[in-house]
Amino acid sequence: MSINPVKPPSGANEEAAASLVSFVVDAIIDGVMKGHYAPGQRLIAADLAEEFNVSRAPVREALHMLAGEGVVELIANRGARIRRLSVGELIDFLEFTEAICVLGVRLATGRMSEVDSCYTANQAFQRIEDAYTRRHNRDFVEALYRYHIELNRLSGNQYLEFFYRRPYIRFYTILLADLTPGEHWEQYILNYRMIHDMILSGDAHSSVTSFVGHIRWVLRNMRNDDSA
Repeated sequence: MSINPVKPPSGANEEAAASLVSFVVDAIIDGVMKGHYAPGQRLIAADLAEEFNVSRAPVREALHMLAGEGVVELIANRGARIRRLSVGELIDFLEFTEAICVLGVRLATGRMSEVDSCYTANQAFQRIEDAYTRRHNRDFVEALYRYHIELNRLSGNQYLEFFYRRPYIRFYTILLADLTPGEHWEQYILNYRMIHDMILSGDAHSSVTSFVGHIRWVLRNMRNDDSA
């Protein structure tokens, strides 16, 4: 994969430099989500600079930012590598994001009387159905993530949307594809169809109850599979 960003103008100011760092951060996370980078893989600043057509300075800063987010580990004199997460760490992460997504589900449900909101939610859910049809774990988990991005945006809570878009949320979410849906494809899509129906109905209590019940089911499966 080769990405060629728009080069900053000569004499770029601090804002432009920060934007370039953000570009590299997003490009690395996107690379993980697309399977271009894998957990445990080394990231060499010089290689990344060439790949993204930027200087090494924004790459080094981006790697430090990603280290702070828990996405990469910095190795003395050896650059960085994509973090590996244990099942226990991913379980902790899913428990944490449950709280964020519950708020998004509840608030977005309250907006379903608006035609545009229903249309947006249905479009996002169709991507889940499409990924389910292909039975591709990574695409399915990414479609779920994008679905909640839209719900959080529809919620109207700017902080909710901001935090769910953080690099570490995107990174940890895609790693869940190694564990889920697993052998539970049919039940997983049935659960999400019910969640989506409850959201469209405008019944916030039922949508939240359905979503929480689904997450608890996923967590039980992850714990059972890990102890098997």
